[in-house]
Amino acid sequence: MDIEALREVFREEAYELLTQAESSLLELVENPSDSEPINTVFRAMHTIKGSGGMCGYTKLSDFTHEVENLFDCMRKGKIAPDEGIIQLSLRAKDCIRNLIEGDDSLEQEDLRNKILLEIKSITGGMVCSEQSAHSCEIPKDSINLEAVNSESYKIVFMPVPSILAHGVKIEPLLMEVSSLGEATVKCDISSIPDFDSLDPEECYFNWVIHLETSRDLMEIKDIFMFTEDYAEVVIRYKEGFLLNNTFFKSEEKGTVIEKKIPSVLNLLEEKTKKADKIIFDRRKADTTSIRVKNEKLDSLVNLVGELVTLQARFSQEANFARIPEFISLAENLEKLTEDLRDTTMSIRMVPISETFNSFNRLIYDLSNSLGKKIKLVTDGGETELDKNVIEALRDPLLHIIRNSCDHGIESPDIRLSKGKDETGIIELVAEHSGSNVVIKISDDGAGLDREKILARAIERGLLQAGEYDDRVIYSMIFEPGFSTAEIVTDISGRGVGMDVVKKNIEKLRGTISVESRENMGTTITLTIPLTLAIIDGFMVELAGSPYIFNLSHVRECLDFSGDVERDEKSQFMINLRGEIVPCIDLRGIFGCNDKEVAYPQIVISEIADEKYGFLVDKVIGKYQTVVKPLGRVSRNLNMIAGATILGDGTVALILDAQSIIKEMSGSANDYMSDYIRH
Repeated sequence: MDIEALREVFREEAYELLTQAESSLLELVENPSDSEPINTVFRAMHTIKGSGGMCGYTKLSDFTHEVENLFDCMRKGKIAPDEGIIQLSLRAKDCIRNLIEGDDSLEQEDLRNKILLEIKSITGGMVCSEQSAHSCEIPKDSINLEAVNSESYKIVFMPVPSILAHGVKIEPLLMEVSSLGEATVKCDISSIPDFDSLDPEECYFNWVIHLETSRDLMEIKDIFMFTEDYAEVVIRYKEGFLLNNTFFKSEEKGTVIEKKIPSVLNLLEEKTKKADKIIFDRRKADTTSIRVKNEKLDSLVNLVGELVTLQARFSQEANFARIPEFISLAENLEKLTEDLRDTTMSIRMVPISETFNSFNRLIYDLSNSLGKKIKLVTDGGETELDKNVIEALRDPLLHIIRNSCDHGIESPDIRLSKGKDETGIIELVAEHSGSNVVIKISDDGAGLDREKILARAIERGLLQAGEYDDRVIYSMIFEPGFSTAEIVTDISGRGVGMDVVKKNIEKLRGTISVESRENMGTTITLTIPLTLAIIDGFMVELAGSPYIFNLSHVRECLDFSGDVERDEKSQFMINLRGEIVPCIDLRGIFGCNDKEVAYPQIVISEIADEKYGFLVDKVIGKYQTVVKPLGRVSRNLNMIAGATILGDGTVALILDAQSIIKEMSGSANDYMSDYIRH
């Protein structure tokens, strides 16, 4: 690993620290007297400063140092946090992120300078961080390993020989530790080999640091965050010691540590001559997690997809040959392939909590700009989705929340006049539903104005005058350019946004629906598949060619022998146990109705809580489907979501049921409303 690879690790860790810092700052808004958020932000700034300097980010380190000093003054009670300081800190956090991302424009530099002036005007030149000169002493004799004073820290830093080749700079790290207080740094050279065996690119040194400081253990630990893969770190303190990321009490040393790394116990406790030298077993401790590049993970998913296709072909050939041994092998291979598929897909699954929490900042900024009091409540953050799906969900959720804040939540005085709490609530809830995830975005605001939406839809020719179901009317907000706002703001009101939301959700093969009650609020429900790479499909046949439905939309199948009158769009109605269900003749749509089928079948699907039927030649059944994107020529085809390769090499098109309904009837809800009105 070169220096650029180390910087990449730093950037990933720094983004996580900035997210924690932002969450803590917003917590501080709710409870300014709580010291824990202040400590969290301080530790984050301290770590980013030290590690950034070690990776060569000089401007980042210098700027973050001033922010760190601000929070050090706050945690020592010299400055009290208020709204102005929190807003200033959020702006500073944004600048730090921009520096990490490489944005060092003149505009950004001017912004940082303004923030620094504001910080210094608040601190008044106070320097709360402990600063001291440090010593890097290399003794000729062995290192004294006597018990550490209970008011001191003893840090043992034992790098792997290849640490320098990985781009890690040790001197800035030692300097950062030394800056925390009064420090003595000793270097053990006893591991240097004979000249003939010496490799000039390897590190043979270990370091022991005696540190007198008022800083807490976590601040010391955070300095070594970016060296965890390249070194063993032991921190001895009065209550026990920290081995890498594991805490042990003093009384546990004879049980746990002896079993884990005997050399560490010898290093810290043994009073023999051998204890005068650092004994370091360079075998790495067990790691609980590793970082993998997205490109490698995507490549693995693609390979698993190819394996699924190959396994399906093998099973097909085995069943055709009717050889018991082959059939048994095919069944075992199918089970192993499914397990591998599920395990691989689970690696790509990440909790949605990080996305949910990122909207706290948005709510805070919108509350201030709109003059409203708004609180974000989340539930189901542990729900996991494919990382690609989560990335694609962020923008739709952003648009919905902005609209909820601007149009949904009322101003405090209006809410009080309605008997509501002056603080509006926006709730994000996620939960699993079969192979899908359901996300609900709710607010307790004014709700949608049904009559106003209907009037605007009639005015624009989207609907004819008459009675409509609520869901038909509320679906109008997703029409391009549709808006009922009297005033256009920089947040919303231009008629763009919600139509983009719907298009993006449909690209994810998901659905969106709206429920609203006057003065009670609005709920927008998104139903999203867990993953986009491999789905459970439902295969049907049209004119001898295979087609695939998304199994999550299929509810039941019916034999069909009736003769019905179809309209010009190949649509008709059936009575399903007393329920009128609109149906679409796929045979007519795909131009394959010239050949009569003795026993056609209907696939009943459910989309956005509404049932629809699709007439096909034959139902084949469930099929594990590896989704392949369409080429440039075909990617904009309506009604087709993608393709898959069957076991025999045949290409099967994946049907987009929602797009088919929309294409055939203008919109699904319009089609249903025609029958509701008539």
